[in-house]
Amino acid sequence: MYKLQYIVFKFFRWLLLLFPEKTRFKFAEMLAILGYKMIKKRRLIALANLELAFPEKTENERKRIAIESYKIMSKAFLSTLWFEDYLKNSVAIEDLDKIEKIKERGQGLAVALIHMGNMEANLKATEKFKVVTVAKTQRNPYIDRFITESRKKLNLILIKKSKQTSRELLEQIEAKNVIALFSDHRDKGANIEFFGAETVSPTGIINIALKHNMPLVIGYNVMNRDNTSTTYFTNEIELERTDSFKDDVKNNTQMLISKMERIIINYPNQWMWFHDRWKLYKKIVKK
Repeated sequence: MYKLQYIVFKFFRWLLLLFPEKTRFKFAEMLAILGYKMIKKRRLIALANLELAFPEKTENERKRIAIESYKIMSKAFLSTLWFEDYLKNSVAIEDLDKIEKIKERGQGLAVALIHMGNMEANLKATEKFKVVTVAKTQRNPYIDRFITESRKKLNLILIKKSKQTSRELLEQIEAKNVIALFSDHRDKGANIEFFGAETVSPTGIINIALKHNMPLVIGYNVMNRDNTSTTYFTNEIELERTDSFKDDVKNNTQMLISKMERIIINYPNQWMWFHDRWKLYKKIVKK
């Protein structure tokens, strides 16, 4: 079954690449609209999340943001099928010299990533630095191998989630590489407030920055109207350090999420709204 899925995937990729890039992105937008209309659960989650985050906006405004978000996520996903060319020709990084100066201090760098824009395009930074990230193993082993092999062409170390993840990460931290972890979605961690509502947030990148005295920045991507992408990095974030490591993790995670919230407010259509960030779907179903 997995092999058949991979054959279909390869055929779809081959067929898609016969068309100009502009046409591929138009196709991605069509898929996005279809997905928005057909997958009711994700549509309801996206709209509920947007109502929580932007109660002052009208229903039509929130719907427009949701559809734009779907389109951007669809285009971002599809562009990974010609990722090497896209990364080389269509991605820019703002203020890279700021990151270079931080790296020159020899402490490594911790980057908290946001699920927005063309997320994979953040890997443009591998042209300058060795970047380490963690990802789940894909269920289909053939597709997983395809993704892993394509990333080997970059200056990237891709650690697959396993019992050895912590040890493998520690080796890369000690090597003073760039550790980049997505830090905005719901995961085990600290209880925090996000867009005025209580939720849970991962603490991995904060733990790393605090324990290993690594400078911390936020990295995020914006997909532009012409389908190019721009990656941005914030200034270094000053972490709070007290006698209580546990409190420091919680308080700094809250600070990080609050900074991410402000970025998302500036680019609301770029964030992945269909993730059940606040566990709202069960409440929707009960209504």
